[in-house]
Amino acid sequence: MNSGYKSSMGRFPYLCFLLSFTLIVSLTYNTACKNPQDWQPPFDSLYPPPEAPQLISPKNDTTFWYQTPFPHEVILKWSLVDGTEYYELQIARDSLILPDVDPIRVDAALVNHTLERTGYYFWRVRAYSRKWTWYTDWSKTWHFAAWYAP
Repeated sequence: MNSGYKSSMGRFPYLCFLLSFTLIVSLTYNTACKNPQDWQPPFDSLYPPPEAPQLISPKNDTTFWYQTPFPHEVILKWSLVDGTEYYELQIARDSLILPDVDPIRVDAALVNHTLERTGYYFWRVRAYSRKWTWYTDWSKTWHFAAWYAP
């Protein structure tokens, strides 16, 4: 009995070393496993994105008249896109700079946006899912005006 016990114990350090070495080598040289947050499915398994969201409200070319000074809130709403993880909203006071405005990440198909001052506002939305090859196209750009008239 003792001889069998000694022989199995003699293999234990060797097995630990072999397991540790294999684990270290696989983690060191497996470039696809550096950061699980960066993982993306293979490109050929992704789907083309669906159509762009459709803007719902405020309707294009709407004018809001406020009797109290700014800021005021406006609800921006658009159609749901199936499979969306989040939406990106761009809103600007000038249509020419709209493409350069940093998008606001939104988890729902509407957002309560604060208007800081009077004037025209231009906005558009797109949707994202990591199951798609890219974002949807941007929606059409709509605009509205907000004025203060005491």
